[in-house]
Amino acid sequence: MIYMWKEERGQPYYRFQTESRKAADKMKRRQNFKLVGWGVNCQVWVFVAKINRGDTAKKVLKTLSGNVVKFDKNEDLFYSPTDLSDAVKEAA
Repeated sequence: MIYMWKEERGQPYYRFQTESRKAADKMKRRQNFKLVGWGVNCQVWVFVAKINRGDTAKKVLKTLSGNVVKFDKNEDLFYSPTDLSDAVKEAA
């Protein structure tokens, strides 16, 4: 799962959080993504990216996950499930 939210209203910075090593590796290879947090005893990575438009940020999220982007009104964040093959590998 990859989560995305805007850091601050009026600013072009978005946070991306994932538990998927594959998605984290994709974000590490991108120039505009910066690793700002990670889990020590668990697999979690948090990145910040400078993206000027919200619709562009949603497209980036869709590209990273390869899946449909959904919005959670209660938490005010976008999320997208990552590749199902990753979930099968982690469960085994």
